[in-house]
Amino acid sequence: MSSELGIPGIVRNGVVVPQTNHLLPEGTHVEIRLDPGEIPVALKAEIEAWDKASDETWTWIEAIESKPT
Repeated sequence: MSSELGIPGIVRNGVVVPQTNHLLPEGTHVEIRLDPGEIPVALKAEIEAWDKASDETWTWIEAIESKPT
């Protein structure tokens, strides 16, 4: 069972700083989500490039798997 908790944060000096009065335990795994309007153009281009590479890789893998052995 997975439970999620949303904590707002802000980037200061390149580091995400949670906006809460509670400390997160050291080693806590987090996922950072950006509002679409706040994604810098360069980062958006990089994400799109990774998505395209991923799509091309899956196409390549599917082609390899469909070949008779």
